[in-house]
Amino acid sequence: MARYDTNAAWSDPFEPKNADGRAATRFKFRLKLSIKAQSEEETTRVLIGPGIIRNLSVTGAWLVTKHKLTVGQRIVVAIPTKRFAVAEYLPAMFIGPAEVVRTKPDIESRMWVGVRFGDALTQNMEFATFVQGLFSLREALTKKED
Repeated sequence: MARYDTNAAWSDPFEPKNADGRAATRFKFRLKLSIKAQSEEETTRVLIGPGIIRNLSVTGAWLVTKHKLTVGQRIVVAIPTKRFAVAEYLPAMFIGPAEVVRTKPDIESRMWVGVRFGDALTQNMEFATFVQGLFSLREALTKKED
């Protein structure tokens, strides 16, 4: 009888993933955020600056920023909620750690950055509700009349 290969690739059939292999559905949505990161040149210096989310999910985001970030770098993101009608039921902003998983240089010293949110955001039910609300808002705004 052949032994079972415990090192073989395996996916859990009870945990279906999206067609693109992501754990959560991403959708296009423009949203400002703040990014806090250590300076590459000076490790004692903390830089705080803006970014714009271009697509978002409960587990991560694709954004553009002028920060010079590197893959594997840990940052802190702050996503404000005050623009939205339900903001009175939410914190003023969601703040949590993220890890840079992809970078792509752009023009004018900007950089495209893919980040994966840490547990402080991915395990936060209020954040999940907020993201789902943004998804619903986007769907309502882009739905075409039949």
